[in-house]
Amino acid sequence: MTVVDSRVRIVTLLAQQRPEAIVGIPESEWVDFKGVGPAGPYDLSLDSKKYELAKDVAALANAAGGLLVCGFKATRRPTDLYETVVKRNPFAKRLVNTERYKSIIADLVRPSISVEFSWYDDPGDSGLGYLVIEVPALPEKARWALVTRTVNEDGKLVKGGIAIPKRHGDDTHYLPPDAVYQLVNSGLRGGPAMDLGVAVEGGAGVDVTVAESVVEALVERRRSALLSSLPQVERRPRRQRDGAALPDGPQRAVDELLKLQEIVGRSLSYTLSRDLRTPQQYRDEVAAYLEKCRTGLLQMLEQAAALQLDPLVLRLENRSDAMLRQVEVIATLDPAYRAVVRIPGVLPDLSDLPWPEPPVPFGQKTLAAGMAVSASIASFGLPAARSGPSTSRFPDCTWSEDGLVVKFPAVDLRARADVLLPPVVLYGCPSTEGAAALRWTATCTNLDGRQEDLARIPVEHLGVTLPPDAEHPELAVG
Repeated sequence: MTVVDSRVRIVTLLAQQRPEAIVGIPESEWVDFKGVGPAGPYDLSLDSKKYELAKDVAALANAAGGLLVCGFKATRRPTDLYETVVKRNPFAKRLVNTERYKSIIADLVRPSISVEFSWYDDPGDSGLGYLVIEVPALPEKARWALVTRTVNEDGKLVKGGIAIPKRHGDDTHYLPPDAVYQLVNSGLRGGPAMDLGVAVEGGAGVDVTVAESVVEALVERRRSALLSSLPQVERRPRRQRDGAALPDGPQRAVDELLKLQEIVGRSLSYTLSRDLRTPQQYRDEVAAYLEKCRTGLLQMLEQAAALQLDPLVLRLENRSDAMLRQVEVIATLDPAYRAVVRIPGVLPDLSDLPWPEPPVPFGQKTLAAGMAVSASIASFGLPAARSGPSTSRFPDCTWSEDGLVVKFPAVDLRARADVLLPPVVLYGCPSTEGAAALRWTATCTNLDGRQEDLARIPVEHLGVTLPPDAEHPELAVG
């Protein structure tokens, strides 16, 4: 559904006296639902409400225009990405003085913005209804709409400051100080400025949950595979004397003597083929190796599972009439997040995890083989390090304790055009609301300044388990 169609739909529902059908509609860049207090949608006896009216009008004008729909309560529930209408709140028409509204807007907003007011009666009570304020988008040459005063801590309007709000999703953001400085320094639209947007085209972040038993089960399976190379205890037949078995002491002496005779008979080959480690030393090597595996296996499982899903794809939009050269977008997230690039056409196999290099199996670390004999158990790098196309076209992901930084390759962007940024897999991002915040900044080579904003990305929950009864179990994702 297009923006125009959606606006028409809301107005049509009100004109048809079907306000109940608006419950469940989410707020967006072009519609802001306003609850109503005892003094109406905007209590103009308060400076803070005068500022709120001016701010709401300027924010829509600086975006694509839109509607202020008064008489509906909207809130964000834990399962919603955006604030959504939860109930009707019709009010008396006498609480609205459109002339005062116009006066406040004319006094506090520059340039002048002509808004339109429409009243719709409630079907249940003709004395109550809903107010719609339609705000047109400012033309590019007239950008930006300013609120000419700010509010202090006491909620009073004060002179000497300006604010440049802009509607973004279901929220209102303000142009950061660097962008405001750039506008002022260039004569407030004396030259072109960036006007970019970032939206989710597809995919999601992944919150991976690994069952506690999975790591230990995989470690124990690897332990069994490595220790299987140890020689089995040799069972020599017990010798007899006068038809009775020898006692343990004489039996061991006989066994040692027989073993010594075998060594003497093939001393050279025995020496060359004998493992340089004792069985206990090999067991110690395996134990140290498995402890190393245990510390990194959880992250390997999370990453391998996240790579099974579609990666996150962001759409970069140029909303200005200027051609932007070499636009570089950098996304910053909380350090709890991880990121990895999935090579197109390469999908990791969860049944074949990327283990670290294991110790040389027992019996292969001999004088004959030296140290050049490799292990027979397969080993390879993490999925992100597999061979594939050149990564120059892919995002550069850098993690530190301060945060995760994803730098996308620079692109040229025509006026009023958009482009899909290269996909990236984000995982390890727990969220109880089904969405996560992503802070992005953008620069380009042909315009000064920097633009930054916040985007919300959906988060999918993923579980990793290990079927215990299968003969050759594979990891299950779901």
